[in-house]
Amino acid sequence: MSEHPADGALTGSEARPAAGPAGGGMAPGGAVNGSAVNGGTAALAANPSLRHRLPLYPTQFLVAMAVVSIGPLLPSMMTDLGVSLSRGGLVSAALFIGNASAIVTLNTVLARFRAKTILFSGTLIEGAVLAAAGLASRGLWSLFAAYLFVGFGVGLLNVMCWMWVSAHMVYDRAAAALRMILFFAVAMMVVPIALGSALDAGASWQWLLAGEAGLHLLSAVSMLFLPLLDVPGRQNVRLRQLRQVVAFDRRLLLGMMAAGFFYVGAEMTMNIWLPKFQIDVFGVGDALAGLAVTLFWVGLTAGRLFVTMLTRRFAPSRLLLFCAGTFAVFAVAVALSPDEVVSLILAVGAGLGASASYALIGSHAGRFPGWQSAVASSICIISGTIGSIAFPYIMGPLADAAGFRVALALISVPALVYGAASLLIHHATERSPRDR
Repeated sequence: MSEHPADGALTGSEARPAAGPAGGGMAPGGAVNGSAVNGGTAALAANPSLRHRLPLYPTQFLVAMAVVSIGPLLPSMMTDLGVSLSRGGLVSAALFIGNASAIVTLNTVLARFRAKTILFSGTLIEGAVLAAAGLASRGLWSLFAAYLFVGFGVGLLNVMCWMWVSAHMVYDRAAAALRMILFFAVAMMVVPIALGSALDAGASWQWLLAGEAGLHLLSAVSMLFLPLLDVPGRQNVRLRQLRQVVAFDRRLLLGMMAAGFFYVGAEMTMNIWLPKFQIDVFGVGDALAGLAVTLFWVGLTAGRLFVTMLTRRFAPSRLLLFCAGTFAVFAVAVALSPDEVVSLILAVGAGLGASASYALIGSHAGRFPGWQSAVASSICIISGTIGSIAFPYIMGPLADAAGFRVALALISVPALVYGAASLLIHHATERSPRDR
């Protein structure tokens, strides 16, 4: 079986994977028709080796770092820039508006660019604008503008990773997605406590963002020397193609969109506002406030490791329903905690509940055949991104009007709704089973 060249090139948008045994996707050793690689037709392996997917893992770390750092840094940003509680959610809203813009751009304009080029460019954009956000922001709106572009880089990186998994990981895709997202989880655990400790030690949020920018630059340089298989068959999406994806399985796609919207909105609200909740309700310092997010992600990571072992025994939609119910219960428990110690412990439980939800939702994109899987994955991600814009922004005015405890407890509502969406996903997959 021939391999792709080191840069993972598959030029042009006409390449198509051969039909797999389940009616879609890549058969083992299936030929990629269309462009020639090394002067001939390349064979594309199902579930490529670690060597050909290595850049995905540090990329997920960088995506998470940019996202999760908003929570620990937001209280200092708000204080230094004179931002009110009701407007604090605008920073995260900017990040996710940029994210949504990247998803649209990637799917409608950039199909002829190789996966490795997209990852390299996204890393450079994200790093450059993080440096600018740290060193040049002078008010809420300059910070807002900077995070629009940070979000654009985040979107390019994250969506391309998920497109890659949907296209290449033919066997046991849910477990493969969970393994990739563990690197996202590592950043979500390490970065909050590291930033909180640095802030308590006297570091400024400006220089901490500049430090993040330096890590992005190092990653971009290292990416030049790492191979990455391209995503075959990518096309600039047009309305007729969206109609094809919808027509293939309307019910499954609607279930994925609803679950993505409400889950990501709930999780990001917890990520961004949990440190501020700890500071305002319990009067803790930045280090303990960051520890709350770290412990939330300790639970998320432990839950993902556990659920990975269950994906061969239970349908992903059933696991998703269990995760949603658990997340809802613990979100209320965290909000009603009598003190910071109990709140920190219960944050682990909330993470255990949320745990594998994102990967379980996204893994269903692989049930769409060929190029449709990448489009379905992007639709799911952009639905989650819209939730990430809406719910964290709403939290600011809600906490200002009703108090932080009530606002945080209401995270249980979107958690319950995405649990209901898992029933729609289950019905769709039972009606038209595809073991991909």
